[in-house]
Amino acid sequence: LEISENRIEIEVFCKGRIMRLAFICVSIVCIIVVLYVIGIKLQLRSIKKQLEQRSKEGSKTPVLLEMNDKDLKGMAVALNQTLKQEADLRISREIQEREFKSLITNISHDLRTPLTVMKGYLQLLEKCEIDENGRDYLKICIRHSEELEKRVRQFFEYSYWVNQEEVVELTELNITNLVTDVMTDFIPVFEEKGITMRLEGEKIYKGLGEKELLKRVMQNLLKNCLQYAVGEVVVSIEEWKDSQLRICVANPVAADCRVDANKVFERFYVGNDERNQSAGLGLSIVKLLVEQMQGRVFSGMEDNVFYVGFFS
Repeated sequence: LEISENRIEIEVFCKGRIMRLAFICVSIVCIIVVLYVIGIKLQLRSIKKQLEQRSKEGSKTPVLLEMNDKDLKGMAVALNQTLKQEADLRISREIQEREFKSLITNISHDLRTPLTVMKGYLQLLEKCEIDENGRDYLKICIRHSEELEKRVRQFFEYSYWVNQEEVVELTELNITNLVTDVMTDFIPVFEEKGITMRLEGEKIYKGLGEKELLKRVMQNLLKNCLQYAVGEVVVSIEEWKDSQLRICVANPVAADCRVDANKVFERFYVGNDERNQSAGLGLSIVKLLVEQMQGRVFSGMEDNVFYVGFFS
């Protein structure tokens, strides 16, 4: 009996020891897993911080790892390759954009001289004695030369502003008076086209801007109306959130007028190809000028009424 009892005690002791060893092993494994997970989280936070710093400072430093893990290393390698490809693509686009700007500038300069000469000779021809058919042909040539001159002028203006790097100094302006003055200048042209125009509301609004740039913006917006408006043009100014002013020009368009409000600010976009009335730079220039004054543009179409404007 004593031997049996001792054997039972030994077995119980061994089982207890085994259980304690198993518990210790499981605890160690759990601690290792927890530490590994914590290490992974810390490493991910480090990667996130490096990416944020890289984006903020515009650096090209690759993502570095403090933890020696095969899967994390593979992810870091793939991430660095993607970042390098993205940086190379951005540099390539910047080079192409600079080349394009230079091309536009050169084209606009190269076209102005022969165009001026051509217009001069056409004006001399007007003073010569020519038959009725010849005079009709001459009028067509003069009309198209004036259209070409307008487009070259747009090219020149676009190339000038797109390469402008000076910081625009903003001052407080009487926006209502400025808009009214520009509209007044356009009254004869609008009347010639049979288009009416009015400023909605009588309240005087003041805001920040640069006088000459704002004038150019309004001039381009109204010129755009001359191409597509088929009814009354309504200009509105209203207060918006964050003390901004919302200046909007709205006009009805023909039912068959194909204008994509989401693309009108893209350079060279033309709403109606068959009209062949615009090189598509007017509203691109508006976007450039507004952004230089720290504003933003907007556009839309509702019930055959096209509206476009900016926040100042």
